[in-house]
Amino acid sequence: MSDPRGQHQPVPHSPPPQPGNPYAQPYGQPYAPPSPQPQPPQPVRVPEPAGDERRMFAAAVDCVLALGGGFPLGMDVLPKFTPGVDPLLLAVACVFGLSIVNQVLGAWIFRASLGKWMLRMRVVRETDAGRPGFWRLLHRWLLGMTWLPMQPVRYLVCADGDPYEDHCKIRYVRVKDLRRLRHLG
Repeated sequence: MSDPRGQHQPVPHSPPPQPGNPYAQPYGQPYAPPSPQPQPPQPVRVPEPAGDERRMFAAAVDCVLALGGGFPLGMDVLPKFTPGVDPLLLAVACVFGLSIVNQVLGAWIFRASLGKWMLRMRVVRETDAGRPGFWRLLHRWLLGMTWLPMQPVRYLVCADGDPYEDHCKIRYVRVKDLRRLRHLG
């Protein structure tokens, strides 16, 4: 502020400048002092897994997609382009191929297979709710292919533990739970 004669007048609410240092801070330290102890790390929040009914229905949709698309493709369409190859072998290859594309590539790119997408679920890592990697999803698919045939063997050897435990640390969660968690976090 200046008066009409061009003289500089101090601002009434600020302290007068110190004569030795023209750049001194008028209110003490410019930054807050560091906290006395480090902050504890925040726990990682992961949504609860989706319900069993929702997971089973998504698996049924994925199975119908693989079987319903793989067998007609392998039995009718591909034998016309590859003569001399057993159509049943082509059908089995197409079923497994569609299953890998849907379960592994779909979950890797879109975080959901077609059945999970239809039921509003996403595939996340169990540790931090992040996007699972390709190899983890492929490992999960391979374990899923052997899970059902291994249940009689598991029963005969009286294995302990949860038969539904996911050894790949992947979790299927509802989209609304994932959004709520990201909104709160």
